[in-house]
Amino acid sequence: MPYAPPTKQPIPADILATRMPVSQSLAKALAHPLRMHILVETNKRAMSATQFANHFGGDDVTPTKANRHFRYLEKLGCLELVEERTGGRRRGGKEKIYKAVARSMFDESTWPLLPDSVQGEVTQVIFSSYLERVVEAVAAGTIDAREDRHFTWTGMHYDQQAWNELIERMDDLFRFSLELRVQAALRMIQSGEEPIPITVKLGCFESPKDADVAPFELPQG
Repeated sequence: MPYAPPTKQPIPADILATRMPVSQSLAKALAHPLRMHILVETNKRAMSATQFANHFGGDDVTPTKANRHFRYLEKLGCLELVEERTGGRRRGGKEKIYKAVARSMFDESTWPLLPDSVQGEVTQVIFSSYLERVVEAVAAGTIDAREDRHFTWTGMHYDQQAWNELIERMDDLFRFSLELRVQAALRMIQSGEEPIPITVKLGCFESPKDADVAPFELPQG
């Protein structure tokens, strides 16, 4: 059942945007690994195409090429212009500073549209950014600050039906986490409560055949 806000208080646009998966056209647009990298970095901090090219581009990505992808992502609504700086190398020129509007999400209908190579790139980016979050939390001493924090993983043997059922439950839990965010935002607008910054990570993938998995034995008798 869709969530219905308990009040008439409008939901902030940035929160509402994260409730919806990307469209098929956007999934195709993100089929370029450079655009995916741009979104990852501009989710962390605002930057210009020139700054991105100088810091991450190397020999293959010039400021002109990066700017073309920045403008394309802005047209799609993935980036927003937050500042214009005058000066720079060109007299009277303007350097446009962008920030990502919202994190991109892929559902079961849009993910298959990405080429296999790009799927691998997206997975790597997601995992790398997650590890950065873990390192930050360890350094700040917040990762174990709450006694009820959850941090586990385990290896198992499943059949296809069990796999399907688990993925469905995990998809439901992910959508539920987004709904909780909306509800929490609405409550904090009214209460003024300080938000708790959290990181939620869900993962389920097939392991190699020789992975260390605990054997399962049916009870005897």
